[in-house]
Amino acid sequence: MTLDRPSAEALLFEWAQGEGLRSHARGVEASMRAYARKFGEDEALWGATGLLHDLDYEKHSSPGGAPSNRMSDSQGKRIP
Repeated sequence: MTLDRPSAEALLFEWAQGEGLRSHARGVEASMRAYARKFGEDEALWGATGLLHDLDYEKHSSPGGAPSNRMSDSQGKRIP
């Protein structure tokens, strides 16, 4: 099931407060939709993926600006 556009944007607005990140997400969405059309893929799915690709950036980025390693296994070990 693909998340519809209004739901994906609502999720983006919930997680991303900065207009710069929201604008970036919309730009990536537009690019992904164009590539989906070019390659005959699911435009809605690719668009939602582009819109949400940095969803947690503001909440989970490191002080230097790069995303931190957020994944861990069941023992709490860091996964590269």
